[in-house]
Formats: sequence, C-alpha cells, structure tokens
Amino acid sequence: MNKLMAIYQKIIELNQTNVPFALATVVKTQGTVPGKTGFKILVETSGKTTGTVGGGEIEKRVINESLEKLTSGQSGLQEYLLREKATHSAKSSVPVIPMMCHGRVWIYYEISQKLAEIYIFGGGHVGQALCRFLAHLNYRIILIDNRKEFANKERNPFTNEIVCDDFIKFTQKFQPSSDAFIVIMTHEHNYDYEILKILYQRQLELRYIGVIASKTKSIELRKKLKKHLGEKLNLKNLYSPIGIDIGGSTESQIALSVAAEIQAITFQKFVSHLRDKT
Repeated sequence: MNKLMAIYQKIIELNQTNVPFALATVVKTQGTVPGKTGFKILVETSGKTTGTVGGGEIEKRVINESLEKLTSGQSGLQEYLLREKATHSAKSSVPVIPMMCHGRVWIYYEISQKLAEIYIFGGGHVGQALCRFLAHLNYRIILIDNRKEFANKERNPFTNEIVCDDFIKFTQKFQPSSDAFIVIMTHEHNYDYEILKILYQRQLELRYIGVIASKTKSIELRKKLKKHLGEKLNLKNLYSPIGIDIGGSTESQIALSVAAEIQAITFQKFVSHLRDKT
C-alpha cells in the first residue's frame, strides 16, 4: 500500500469513529526543500502520524502546528522559510526553520473536528424523518431501537451508526460526551420515561435531552422525575414538548421542528421552544 492510500484509508477510519485529525499538505515549494508538492501528513490528537511532508525539522514544526490547530479548530495556509540559520527580519511573518535546505514551502492545514453526537432513541416514522433532516447538517447520528425491523440501514439509511439493543440496557452503559444531544421518541411511553430517568440518575452532563410528548405528558414527566429523583433535580437541559413552535403535526413537520431546535441550541440562537409554552 502506498503512503497516499494509507492516508486516505486512515481518514475514512477516523471519520467513521468520529475522531478529530489534521491533514497537512505541501501545496507549493520554492528552491531546495525535502518535500514535494502533494506530500501529506495526517496528525491525530495523540500525536500519531501517517504520511510525511519531507521529514526533519519542517516535519516536526508541521506536527506541532497541526496539534495547535486541532485545539483552535482553524484550518489555513502557512508559509515556511528553510535555511541553515534560524534568523529573520523582525518585519517578516514567515517562520524560519533551521535546515540545510534553502527554500520555501507552503503548507495547507485542514482540520477535521469531532462532530457533535445525536443519539436518537426510536427509529419509527418521526425518528426516520429526523435522521433524514439531520443528515444534511454537521452531526454524527446514532440511532437506537430494540426492534430489528427498524434498527437497520434499509429502514433508516440516514445514520452514521445503528444500535439494536434493549433501550434500558443501552442507556445504562453508553458514554455520551458532554456536548451530545439526546432525542427520545420510542414506540412506548414507558420506555421514554425510563430512558429519561436513567439519564438523570447517572447525572450525565448533556447539552440537550428532548422527549416527544404532549403538554400534558411533559408535565407528568417532570412531576415523576422530581418524585423519584428529588425536587431539586435540575431539568434545564430537558426539552419537552420537543421542538420549536413552527406549527405542523405530521412526522416530517415534527422532525423539522426538532432539527431546528437542535440547530438553534448548537449556535446559541433564541427561538420559541415548545417547552416554554408548557
């Protein structure tokens, strides 16, 4: 396998597992430099690399720069001057790399960050429609259902991952990140409540927990949670009724409302949440 193919396969692997990385590419050279135009190096957050931009001090600098950009999340072009002595004019913004070469190299850094995860409990009609809307946005979609006829790519093709498991067992063991979104819309009210209760029992730090429900059911959910887990339970991240107030009652209209709510929370925009009318 050549180096370029190894990099592309690594990109596919990291994208599938939602792992961030930086891809640094030599886009232009001038004079004598160790790497050629098109050379690439992929840098993971651990510092592990695949590929090369030529080796030596320039590669060390590119790896360090990649790690810094992974933290900031900023892609961009950087020019480097390669010469034996690392001295340059104070007016110059071009970093000088101490190497025996005498030339310039331009590196483009492309940052692929971890996507916010959305766990959708329930692959029925509304869940299917929601996955379809979210697939066009910048999220990683994980669908959970306890029914084999729904937990498959034929029924739910707009997903990154599908889990066929008992709802309760999965909720007790999964490890979502603190910026994850949880959407609960199973085929039974009892499942909805038990999933919700376990999430708060585990005291998971989650950005959003949305539960599909009528106004009456939403009020009852809150009452039951506080009865079982204490009156001081913090429900600020609970959105039920789920979605924003844009009207409509079909599966697609509800899904659009939920997708819009998730997008608004992602970008910290003020919208009219249905929960605020409860």
